[in-house]
Amino acid sequence: MALSKLRVVLFGWASGALALPNVPQGPLRLGRSVEENPLPDPMPVDLSSWAGIAQGRAGAGQASELVPANVKSLVGDYNLTIAAFEKWEDQTVSGHLLSGEGWEVEHTKSLCNIFRNVGGGVGNFLDVGANIGTFSIPMADCLAHVQTHTQGDAAYTGGSTGRVIAVEGMPPTADHLVVGILANQLRNVDVYNYAVGGSSDTRRVTMSLNPVNKGGSAVKGNKPFTEMDDHQLQDLFHPGKNQRFAKKVEVKEFSVELTSGDRILHGNPAMKAILIAKVDIEGHEGHFIQGSHLLFSKFPPCFMTIELIPEWLERAGTPVQGILDSLESWGYKNVPTVEQLSKGSVESKTRTVEQKDMAKCLERVRSYATQQ
Repeated sequence: MALSKLRVVLFGWASGALALPNVPQGPLRLGRSVEENPLPDPMPVDLSSWAGIAQGRAGAGQASELVPANVKSLVGDYNLTIAAFEKWEDQTVSGHLLSGEGWEVEHTKSLCNIFRNVGGGVGNFLDVGANIGTFSIPMADCLAHVQTHTQGDAAYTGGSTGRVIAVEGMPPTADHLVVGILANQLRNVDVYNYAVGGSSDTRRVTMSLNPVNKGGSAVKGNKPFTEMDDHQLQDLFHPGKNQRFAKKVEVKEFSVELTSGDRILHGNPAMKAILIAKVDIEGHEGHFIQGSHLLFSKFPPCFMTIELIPEWLERAGTPVQGILDSLESWGYKNVPTVEQLSKGSVESKTRTVEQKDMAKCLERVRSYATQQ
């Protein structure tokens, strides 16, 4: 996209020139020691200046078309806007959104219901691998609109102070995520444009942008497509097609700064009150776990949905058994076995675990949520 065209699109979204819903506002170890390779304290992006940052990326030829897609609010009779990619550029998530099908609608509904009914409208949502915001945006809207709910002897009424912590490392995808947040006038989202890993990982990683499925982008090496040559890519993305007519496949690479869950925790007190987490980072989940020991040992999310694909985790140097052992040691139940994860489709390997002592977890989330 030319720089001038992106400027028009971004300021159209950010300034409200496009029709928007009326949303109320509210306030792995690699052989290095931590001392040799300290990870930085990350800062959430400045949403107000993001349009200018995205323009700079466009000048480098890295930004993509921003196509508005509507999804229904989980809590009201209005639509939310997500900044999708063009269908040909993102055939999976954006393709479904632009076809009016939504994306994992029942899953996001269930998470909103947990927040409202189990959590009593209190707590935060952590989205590691936020992509273009198909979870972060509806959940931010859900967290911002709370009716009266009763849990035990306690009743919670009115607006929530709940926040979404959205982590997305891939720069072009983060552009779309932030523009969607601006389009919906959401004020309860902290966006971290970093890859996540362990404290001893390198401070930067190379991320490979999937040419037809932006949500399938990954740290280089975690998935086979990130290391294929041109002919292999053509066979993967255009199988059986006449090569004369198949669109040339190109995997763009980006050098991305890396941080850890514990470093985000260090700078953002909202991380102490995570009611629900979603972790989906295409094979890098083990690195995130390794860099989040303090988070999970002292402030574990009460519920967590996590993608665990053994082949990708193995390629990333984090065998799945070690991850499962860590989850059990941090008090989670419903943790699958390696045998269970070795069978079935990729979709079946996304599992939800929850704290065994849920009452204690909810009490801790409520306590820290009031201190935000």
